[in-house]
Amino acid sequence: MILFKNKFFGFIKRAKQALSFVNVFKKDKFNQTELDKKLIYSLSPHKIPNRGQIKYIKKFLNPRENLIIKICLLLILINAVYLINVFIQKRIELSPLAGGDYVEAVVGYPRTINPLYAFNRDVDSDLSRLIYSSLFVYNTDAKLISDLAENYKIENSGKEYYITIKSGVKWHNGDPLTVDDIIFTFNLIKNVDYRSPLRSSLAGIEIEKIDDINLKFTLSESYAPFLELLTFGILPKNIWENVGPTSIALSDFNLKPIGSGPYKFKSLLKNKNGDLKEYKLTVNNDYYSGAPYLKNIIFKFFVNYSEAIKSFNGNKIDGLSYLPFNERKEVLAQNSVLMHELVLPKIVSVFFNQEKNKSLEDKNVRIALAQALDKAQIINDVFSGVYQKADGPILENNFAYNQEIKKYNFSPGEAVEVLKNKPVELSLTVIDSGLNLVVAEQIKSYWEKAGAKVNIKVISSDQALTVIRNRDFEALIYGESVGGDPDVFAFWHSSQTGSKGLNLSNYNNSEVDKLLVDARSSVDLAERIEKYQKFQEIITNDVPTIFLYVPTYTYVQSKKVRGFNGTALIESADRFTDVSQWYIKTKKKIIW
Repeated sequence: MILFKNKFFGFIKRAKQALSFVNVFKKDKFNQTELDKKLIYSLSPHKIPNRGQIKYIKKFLNPRENLIIKICLLLILINAVYLINVFIQKRIELSPLAGGDYVEAVVGYPRTINPLYAFNRDVDSDLSRLIYSSLFVYNTDAKLISDLAENYKIENSGKEYYITIKSGVKWHNGDPLTVDDIIFTFNLIKNVDYRSPLRSSLAGIEIEKIDDINLKFTLSESYAPFLELLTFGILPKNIWENVGPTSIALSDFNLKPIGSGPYKFKSLLKNKNGDLKEYKLTVNNDYYSGAPYLKNIIFKFFVNYSEAIKSFNGNKIDGLSYLPFNERKEVLAQNSVLMHELVLPKIVSVFFNQEKNKSLEDKNVRIALAQALDKAQIINDVFSGVYQKADGPILENNFAYNQEIKKYNFSPGEAVEVLKNKPVELSLTVIDSGLNLVVAEQIKSYWEKAGAKVNIKVISSDQALTVIRNRDFEALIYGESVGGDPDVFAFWHSSQTGSKGLNLSNYNNSEVDKLLVDARSSVDLAERIEKYQKFQEIITNDVPTIFLYVPTYTYVQSKKVRGFNGTALIESADRFTDVSQWYIKTKKKIIW
């Protein structure tokens, strides 16, 4: 028994010793761990691994863990790029910066950059618009706006116009522009000895100075579109007053002009034959509406559109002044250019001459011929859907346009029903220019499907004037420029029939005559709109003409040129009305 107790207590003692040893071991192990940590931190005091340490991560990760980390890093990168892009789009704004040269190709050469004569030549008119100012201009939406004119008022039932011009306007040589310069230019235009093509438009109008910034125009009779006539450029009196009518065409100022517009003459370059090859304008920093962004505008002159397009494709120029529709495919890299399709104040129509073809005297026949045409399809097939469909004598973007006029939509079944009982055989005359002949072939196809017999008669541009004057056609495809105002007196009043007028269908309607006279005489806008809308209603019901389409002016620019926002033009030079807003250089601005 005693032996058993001794053995038991001996076992307990040895167990306690073992347990004590284990505790000591654990404590030593803990201390060692702490020592290891201290050693590692002494070598690298940062808990985040540095670049040198990161490269060893792969040795401690298996392939699956490596793949997961790579995918996570890629997602982080993609999200970072996306967030930066969103920030740039929302918070970074590109704003115009002054500077840069704009180079434009023009077909033709300038002769007289002079407002008295620039009217009939696009090249001269383009340069004149940039160099000279006028009382009023058409903007790039075909709306008449003030230029030099600060304000105006109309009195005496539209026979008197009082205009105040902007003060502080300077010529490019630093001299002040006053009412005297406007009166001087006006009188030069009216002077028969100077032979300005603008002279007839100012007949019966007198001008009077009130003071240096106020003047008065007196009309012999009220004429609502009068302000349209004041879009001619103003000449500096002190430079031109001693130049007589016989020597004006020889003046050096015709090619090196001094104006008051946004740009001024800098230099010109001629080839060895004396032909102009390049014309350079520089910014007018004293321009009254604020200096434009572009420093220089350079015109390069070409003999034809093919050469101009070739230069544009070679990135030697930044813009094409005009691109004919049938040349569009020649422009390369179209994704990197801007083709501004600007609506022109022109309506292309088929004019009927009922005196030459008696079958056209029947209104139902004329309606059937209109219904036989799918105008939208013609525009799509020939002009790639760019041109606009026309349904009446006034443009759709005009303030007087009547949306309720009768429209003769494509109805081939109805056309066939009429023409099978009233056989029609006619000649369709077309001027051989652009895509006119293609349009004529389409019209012929539609009419023949409806049962008419059609012969196409092609004439040259030189023959056109004689054909029109003599009304030597049965049906004629022709485009009339109707201008910015709804006044179409010249095209539809009965006084304009015959060889001296532009009423090509010899249309005669006494009610229409009265409406046109009253509308052009009234200064009451609401009254004008009412009368012109009634006129449109009558003429579309009478169908003296089939209105086809409204063409566009294709203005081409490189995408590096910003700021052009036009939709329509009255004349080609109007594309420069907002030139002060164009820019090439930009600066970045953070918006918070």
